[in-house]
Amino acid sequence: MPANPRTKPNPKDFTGNKKRQLAEEHAEELTRRKGELAMHHAEQAANLDKPIELDEKGRTLESVGEESAPDGPVELPPETVDIRIACDLEKVTIGQGTEFDFKEGQVYTVPLNVALHLDRLGYVWQWL
Repeated sequence: MPANPRTKPNPKDFTGNKKRQLAEEHAEELTRRKGELAMHHAEQAANLDKPIELDEKGRTLESVGEESAPDGPVELPPETVDIRIACDLEKVTIGQGTEFDFKEGQVYTVPLNVALHLDRLGYVWQWL
């Protein structure tokens, strides 16, 4: 009875033969790598029980370890800034329910987010 043609490697099958050859050459490395992947998956499964802190908008709060925390006081950006506007702007809506009117060359004290938005659009002439 002849051997099953599907169990005997075909000598013309270059890809299959090369795959078998490489699998034999790298068998030890593949076994080691499978162990590393198993450990990585086990770590991920263990971390599923750790709670993740979220703020009121659903963003992730990351805790800072003691060794990476700065020693001195933390500097916060100012809540308001002074800017000079480059051109006249009327009824500019920035945010929900806020409307601003600006005159060219006038100095305004505005919240930082408004100043940054106007600066991104190119309307801030000067930061004071």
